[in-house]
Amino acid sequence: MVKDMGSTESGRLQEGEVMSIAAGFPVLYRYMAADKSKPLMVFVPGNSHLARIFYGCPEAREEDFISYWVHHSGHPFLAISFPIANKAFEGYYPNFTIADWGKQVAEVIDKIVSENRLQQEVIVCGWSMGCKIAGALGREAIGKSFSIEMFVAMSGDPAVPGFLPKANAENIAMTPEGLANRESLYPWFFQALEDQSTYNGHSILPRDIYRERILGATPVALICTGLMYRHGHFEEDLLKTIQSANTFGYEDYPFPVVIHGNSICDAENILLNNSNWAFIRDRVLIRMLVGKEGLETLKPSQWESLQLFVRSSGNHFSVIVPGNHFFFVGGIGARATVEKILMLQKRILGLIGF
Repeated sequence: MVKDMGSTESGRLQEGEVMSIAAGFPVLYRYMAADKSKPLMVFVPGNSHLARIFYGCPEAREEDFISYWVHHSGHPFLAISFPIANKAFEGYYPNFTIADWGKQVAEVIDKIVSENRLQQEVIVCGWSMGCKIAGALGREAIGKSFSIEMFVAMSGDPAVPGFLPKANAENIAMTPEGLANRESLYPWFFQALEDQSTYNGHSILPRDIYRERILGATPVALICTGLMYRHGHFEEDLLKTIQSANTFGYEDYPFPVVIHGNSICDAENILLNNSNWAFIRDRVLIRMLVGKEGLETLKPSQWESLQLFVRSSGNHFSVIVPGNHFFFVGGIGARATVEKILMLQKRILGLIGF
């Protein structure tokens, strides 16, 4: 159950933001209403980031963020922040897991869809570490007021320990509050954002504003290296990590599609995201096309088509947006990303009638 705590408390929140409790933890979200006949687009941020990376800050241009272009397309928009060490949140929550994360996001989506009488089908987009939520969210969506039409993996891998850029798995220090200190990654974040600014021809977000309003230490379990916070320190527990993330719960996954950039500075994601999602994507594809009837019910022409779909699924359900790990930041990439999301949605809808 989601319990709202207000939208302007203590001056810590921006216009339109709501602080709530969901799954027993604080959650910050922003909803923007639009055409109720179109699916809600939900955005989940990555490592050390609030969901403000999707809608910006008052000092920035609104058209530089994906929320503007989602709204421009007529789709309702929802961005959901998990609790990090940022002044937007009061307190620290080092024991927050991927299972908690999936439940929290599901509860917020359920609330927004129910209260606003939106379409049942929603599109969920996870960026970077935000992709780790796919299996846990799929599990928690069962029995809710919504179903997930597709899960858009934006420069990120599924929740398999080891399926993440090497730099992201190294140098994980614990803060005094028990969170994962990721400041070793900040210079890379800063440079990537500056490169996007150069690409767009203007400064998107000043570094000091970006650091203060968006960044913060992260609950270690969300990174999915196998580390969990217990008894005041980090412990490795691969089994618990996989169970928490529902990594191999293939029956629960929404259909995953992939969007990434093309810059060499994000090489591991660009080269590996598509293949890393294949073992999930193809199982979900077969489930969608065959259903409960079983392979033995397929006509010869359908069997040939199924083989073709599986062989070509990587190319058919992945696209590129020029840019780096932050390809969706800046007006050029933000607009293109929404266009690509809608294109991938059409491809999935094209499977109907198989």
